[in-house]
Amino acid sequence: MRHGRAAAACAFVLLIASSAGAAGTGTATASPTATAAAAPTVTTAAPPLRLVTSNVMMLPRTLYPNWGQLQRADLIAASGYVQGADVLVFQEAFDNGASDRLQANLRSRYPYQTPVLGRSKSGWDRTEGAYSSLTPEDGGVTVLSKWPILEKVQHVYGDACGADWFSNKGFVYVVLDVNGTRVHVVGTHTQADDSACGSGEAAGVRSAQNREIDAFLDARAIPAAEPVVIVGDLNTDAGGAEYAGMLADLDVAAPDADPGPAASFDPATNSVAYDRYPDEPAQRLDHALLRNGHARPARWNNRVVDEHSPLWSVTSWGTTYTFDDYSDHYPVVAGDV
Repeated sequence: MRHGRAAAACAFVLLIASSAGAAGTGTATASPTATAAAAPTVTTAAPPLRLVTSNVMMLPRTLYPNWGQLQRADLIAASGYVQGADVLVFQEAFDNGASDRLQANLRSRYPYQTPVLGRSKSGWDRTEGAYSSLTPEDGGVTVLSKWPILEKVQHVYGDACGADWFSNKGFVYVVLDVNGTRVHVVGTHTQADDSACGSGEAAGVRSAQNREIDAFLDARAIPAAEPVVIVGDLNTDAGGAEYAGMLADLDVAAPDADPGPAASFDPATNSVAYDRYPDEPAQRLDHALLRNGHARPARWNNRVVDEHSPLWSVTSWGTTYTFDDYSDHYPVVAGDV
């Protein structure tokens, strides 16, 4: 459990500057889904759903003033990948001003929105887990929907390591009314690999967090006729050794197919990822996965969208840097795609 986070807040600046928002650092390169969980036991048709998950890398400007957070809030809202979805799930929406701007930019298309996880207790039906108002940073996850949100719960994980220990990371749970069908969505950003964590610690924390989601959903006794999807930057490579365990911990099925690019994080093709992590391998870290034992759409694919942004620039110490990507992760769209 997390203890004494307020007393340790003074260490936050040093730790987050070295590792906040880091991508997973497993050595396995990304590949299409290699290991499938047990086949879902319920095949009742659920309504078609198009869902987008995107790690937007809106790091707090107090620590990272030169990543174009406000500029990118406008670019993301105008991007192709946010068009025509039912649900958007953003991670790393840490910066208050940039995340507020992104939500405002999208409100006409996605009028039903949650607050950002862990920023406060305001606007939630319930707050659970290890939430603390003294934690230096929020959890960075928000859900935007074109369908009414019937219930919204924030849950802060009970354990973390490295820079994640200084944020209210956890998951957002919403119940949507999709044309009369209740659809359950869990949006999350699980533990990042971090040199400040002990050997194997980050993977262990991720597994514990996945089981925390599983226990939460089990306790709700959601009817089998209602679909459940778990989505976000799960910091687990689809081509890596942890993937099968993640599917089991969450009790989810691998997608039907992974058309398109193999990696959602790829420094070889993404200008922002290359600037931040030039030596990291390509990985598939971002997922949208259906829970076993529940109704599911007729087809459920996950597809990386390697859409590049218009050019944007920032200046630091007299040098101008120009990028053509929205974030250091590519978004993933899920559904019949």
